[in-house]
Amino acid sequence: MRIIYGINPVAEALRVNAAGIDSIAISDVRSDKQLGEITKAARNAGVRVETRQARKLDEAALSPGHQGVVAFMRSAYAYRNLDELIGRWKKSGQSAFILILDSIQDPQNLGALVRSAVAAGAHGIIIPKDRAAEVTPAVVKASAGATEHACIARVVNITAAIAELKEEGVWVAGLAADSTKAVYDADFKGDTAVVVGAEGTGMRRLVAEACDYCVSIPMAGEFDSLNAATAGAIALFEAVRQRRGR
Repeated sequence: MRIIYGINPVAEALRVNAAGIDSIAISDVRSDKQLGEITKAARNAGVRVETRQARKLDEAALSPGHQGVVAFMRSAYAYRNLDELIGRWKKSGQSAFILILDSIQDPQNLGALVRSAVAAGAHGIIIPKDRAAEVTPAVVKASAGATEHACIARVVNITAAIAELKEEGVWVAGLAADSTKAVYDADFKGDTAVVVGAEGTGMRRLVAEACDYCVSIPMAGEFDSLNAATAGAIALFEAVRQRRGR
């Protein structure tokens, strides 16, 4: 059974997918307004609410960071396939705006990138099935519940997915620290996908070669690198700025 923990993630799950929640457990030692609102919303939605000892919530969440609430979902996370993601973009009537993650392994970075992509209005996120983080309770928590809004496609081969997007007319820009082209000089106004590589190593060679071009984020200080989540957020919101004509 999939679980979601944390105040914001559980509140978002109740808001967008209450029917998918089997039950919610609330800590017996914590009582505050936010937990009260979750309890009320759950009962209004017909979701069973029970009280459990805090240590039992720690065990269920495999983490003490549950903030006093754990939701037990009826089914596993619903990943999409690439065709569904492309269909979502085309149905929107907008220029494509897609985030591709190449071998992101840190759950906190994956959650933060999902949160940024959803906030930026991306049509979807593509992640590999192997050698990469998947949507776990820790990722949901790090995303503040944005995973429940996101269209996340898991694919066997990132390079093949890029090729399929290019056949659909999407221009693919990879983030690479050694690129001489600044992210601010790229044109993100048309059909665009942004690729963010793994922490420390960046994109794999074949993935980088599959991109139409690569861009970097100019640094003004003495430190010359950003983590994957921060770099991805900068690129996503540069695209938002351009697409809004500012």
